[in-house]
Amino acid sequence: MPDIKESAKTKNIASNTLFLFVRMLVITFLNLYIVRVIIKGLGVEDYGIFNTIAGVVTVASFLTGVLSLSVQRFFSFYIGKNDIQKQTEIYSSCINIIAILSILIILLFETIGLWFVNTQLVIPAARMTAVMCLYQFTIFTFIFSLFQIPYTAAIFAHEDIGVYAIVSTIECLLRLGAAILIGMFMIDNLSFYGMCLLISSFIIFIIYILYGKAHYKECHYRKTTDRKLYKELLSFSGWTLFGNVANIGMQQGNIILLNIFFGATINAAFGVALQINNAFGALCNSIIIPLRPAMIKAYAEDNFIYLNKLFSVGNKLILYALFAIGIPIIIEMPNILNWWLGITNENFIIFSRLIIIYIVCLSMNNPITAIIQATGKVKAYHLKVESITLLCLPISYVCFTLHLPSYFALISMIVVSILAHIVRLFCLHEYYQQFSISSYLKSLVIPGVLILTLGIVSSCLLHQNIEHNTLRVIIVFLYSPIFFIVSALLIGTNKTEKKIIYNYVNSFIAKRICR
Repeated sequence: MPDIKESAKTKNIASNTLFLFVRMLVITFLNLYIVRVIIKGLGVEDYGIFNTIAGVVTVASFLTGVLSLSVQRFFSFYIGKNDIQKQTEIYSSCINIIAILSILIILLFETIGLWFVNTQLVIPAARMTAVMCLYQFTIFTFIFSLFQIPYTAAIFAHEDIGVYAIVSTIECLLRLGAAILIGMFMIDNLSFYGMCLLISSFIIFIIYILYGKAHYKECHYRKTTDRKLYKELLSFSGWTLFGNVANIGMQQGNIILLNIFFGATINAAFGVALQINNAFGALCNSIIIPLRPAMIKAYAEDNFIYLNKLFSVGNKLILYALFAIGIPIIIEMPNILNWWLGITNENFIIFSRLIIIYIVCLSMNNPITAIIQATGKVKAYHLKVESITLLCLPISYVCFTLHLPSYFALISMIVVSILAHIVRLFCLHEYYQQFSISSYLKSLVIPGVLILTLGIVSSCLLHQNIEHNTLRVIIVFLYSPIFFIVSALLIGTNKTEKKIIYNYVNSFIAKRICR
């Protein structure tokens, strides 16, 4: 009987994973094209300014992910309890928290934030008026994204992933439309693009409200004074927030440091690298989002055997998917950037290559964090891990004061993420006794290093021995994913994992193709 239940769960996870994966592919290609259109419309310098100003505001954007994860966790729990009253209280509490938070954010960014932009950032004097307009638009774009949280959390808790996929695709298309319209009106391009992003955010906000209120009984505001619920929501969010502060600091903090030490052009290179980072992050999310609730539920049921299976499969899916896509991109990065953006600048190439290495190192924490969240030991976990992660900015600052190249910002991010991952492994072993570090090394790290080495060597040999650019890129992009997928199945997985992967594929064929 447990095997039948696990099989059903696996099929559901497979369906949701594939749905998100298709969404990820569509949005990734759209985002990559959007960057090209934006750079063409704004120019490299204004694109660098845009990333800098957006970075100042989106230092707080991790709040959306943190609050969404927290609310989703509580929604899911009480959906399982079939307690609609508690779900309504969660929704109402979330609205109250976001309203207060929005006021605080506006006060912060209209005072300290405004001072920082005016006095600390390196921005040409002729662009300050446009920058101020962009800054205001970006603040309120962020506020609208905050108020989407209870609705997106409800969508994920009810597992209506198709709705999320459709709305997020619409959002991406709206941003594409905004990018295409740059330069078509007698308005400063930077200000115009910021205004369009604000309008797009408002439209998506309205869509989420209408859908949530039409389909979910809990998405109707009721006055609530349950202090215990507020405390639970804020406690879980607070420690998860601390973890996100450190990670967002590595990225957005380095944007500011790069601007101060090197100017807007280097910011543009880092901005392109972050677009690649976002694309790979979306790939990882398409794998971990369907796995996370199943892992937490398995822990709650004391079904540690199934939890260990999901943990192992999640790690390997993320690792080998990143290898399969990342290695050919790293090898052929000059051609890719030239075709994508018409750019062959060495800084863009180095930044883009290093960001892929960084995202591989960082993404492997996702299955670990899912189990830690299930155990409830988020406070101790984040205190230990992020004390390492917070070292990134001081390291970058020291590197720049020593006149080291700008790409040392990425190198510091990579080194710190590797050290933090080692700490994560020891934390997981401490809080989840069924986890073995030696087993992790034997089943994932050692086979992964072997497969990676063979894949890089063989792909580089192809790269060096084929002279025709287009033909070489096609062959490398065909060969590398096939090599990593086949090697992962033959070397990187055990019999149980092969069976789970087979069920993933079989479920998709049965539901989507044979229907």
